Amino acid sequence: MRELGIVKNIEDKIVVVGIEMHEGCESCMNGTCKSGRSSLKTLNIQNLALKPGDAVEIEVKTIEQAKGAFWILGLPLAALFAGYGLGVLLFRAPTEGPAVASAGALFLIALGIGTLVQKRRKFDSFPVLLRKVDSV
Repeated sequence: MRELGIVKNIEDKIVVVGIEMHEGCESCMNGTCKSGRSSLKTLNIQNLALKPGDAVEIEVKTIEQAKGAFWILGLPLAALFAGYGLGVLLFRAPTEGPAVASAGALFLIALGIGTLVQKRRKFDSFPVLLRKVDSV
């Protein structure tokens, strides 16, 4: 996904970019994703010469979005079902209580692991500045 924005602030390789609303944004059911203008931290890996007010094109890599979704959503969800199944097999209780507790515990463990992995790969998941553009 590519977006156009205006440089707001520069902190070494991290550039804060303001994203403008597009024509289709007003008809969106969400309404809050880009209400007015939102700020987005991006990486300037190409070392573009920028200053506040410059118009830039940024890219959020689809594969990085998918990886982030897996670590924060997919892994805990899979762990939830796996934990329930393990609880049923291990405890063989007449009620679902132990299986549900196992599911919850494994879910929380997987969520913690996913969060730690995402924090470690924080810069990999940042949007990237592609180029400076004439105007937005």
